[in-house]
Amino acid sequence: MRPFRTDHAPLRRTRRAPRPRLASLSVVVTAVATIALVPGCGASSADRSAATASTTTTTNASSAYGSGWTANPTAATDAVHTATRAFNAQIVASTAAFVDAVDRLQSDAAAGDTAAARSDELAAQAGYDGIRVLETGNAVNGATLDELSTDAAPDTSFGGLHAVERDLWVGGPLAADVASLAGQAPVAQFLLGRVRLGPEAVGQVAVDQLNWVGDVALPVGQERFSHLGLVDVAATEQAAHRSFDDVEPLAALVAPGQTATVSAQFAALDADVAALGDPTVVPDATVGPAARLAVTRQLDATAAGLARLVARLTPFGTDGAPS
Repeated sequence: MRPFRTDHAPLRRTRRAPRPRLASLSVVVTAVATIALVPGCGASSADRSAATASTTTTTNASSAYGSGWTANPTAATDAVHTATRAFNAQIVASTAAFVDAVDRLQSDAAAGDTAAARSDELAAQAGYDGIRVLETGNAVNGATLDELSTDAAPDTSFGGLHAVERDLWVGGPLAADVASLAGQAPVAQFLLGRVRLGPEAVGQVAVDQLNWVGDVALPVGQERFSHLGLVDVAATEQAAHRSFDDVEPLAALVAPGQTATVSAQFAALDADVAALGDPTVVPDATVGPAARLAVTRQLDATAAGLARLVARLTPFGTDGAPS
């Protein structure tokens, strides 16, 4: 069982069973960001052939990954494209919500409306949580958006959402920190709006989001000035559920039983997270060990089940598909 902490000392983690995962997801996302200005990036030939190969050449894959997609390759091809488009739309919506919240934050902070600015900051944090996993591929931009005070070098300042959080709940150069954040938010929106991931990579994003909640956000709250760390827990868990929803039609063709199981696990996880209370008002210190343990167990079960399901999507590739 993972220990729970209410302070911010380094956390000793128990060894967890290895999970199937994509070692190169951040590399894929970084590459997409690097070539963001090159139009017309489409699927690789391997991705296209995986969805349209004949029954003769997919016999082995069928026995390993399930026969639903080989029996109806057209439906599988459509589901691959649908997953990529749906995930891109999800990221576009998350980045737009993030930028909109930052804009409101800048306006309310300038007007001296602290209560509204605090609400805006929490909304911006929730928007960022939806894209956090993808931002790990761009360490520089990620640091400017969500840097913790402990991430900064000694005798240096930190920036992004957590600097604004400090300013609003404790005190600091609010106008300057908000202006810096407002300058960086559209950069993330521009780059991430061009991300195109195949179904396996989309599923892995969801796994990584669940793991981040279980390993980081839940045991040690990241909102160290507002002490409203459930914002990260709830927003990231919901983002993971949306990523699963993006690949669910394809997964249901490949492994209907496993897909139904993961869907039920997400429903249970949704309920457990909701039971923690309103993330914008429930302080970290009021969430007891039993509640944390219940959510942690469901997080681990859901992530493990999803990781196994994601492995079944290997024939459809990890890179971008046509949009």
